[in-house]
Amino acid sequence: MYPDSRTHAELRSTLRELLAHDVSNPDNDPHLSGVLFFCATDEHTRQLIERIELLASEIFFDPCGRAIHHRMRAIGVKGVCIKQKRKAAVDETVIRIDLALKGYITISTARF
Repeated sequence: MYPDSRTHAELRSTLRELLAHDVSNPDNDPHLSGVLFFCATDEHTRQLIERIELLASEIFFDPCGRAIHHRMRAIGVKGVCIKQKRKAAVDETVIRIDLALKGYITISTARF
């Protein structure tokens, strides 16, 4: 199922909100979707990251679990770089969302 333009707009908006947000990161952990970061950060930051993970999962993966590169490029938010990680398990697709000066979020799915 192809996500609609509202989903793309919502992801762009949430990414911009996270970039503008003063992220609580007392351990200076760059992996914003990691367990240790989630334990140390504030609730609003957790909610923003969870929303990004959910929306990105809907948009960036096809039904077989492969990355959809043109959708990753189409997001086009200044300060955000979205790429597929090449070093991943053979049956997994991992996408990394780098947020300028904040850290990165990873989302992954199994490939069928």
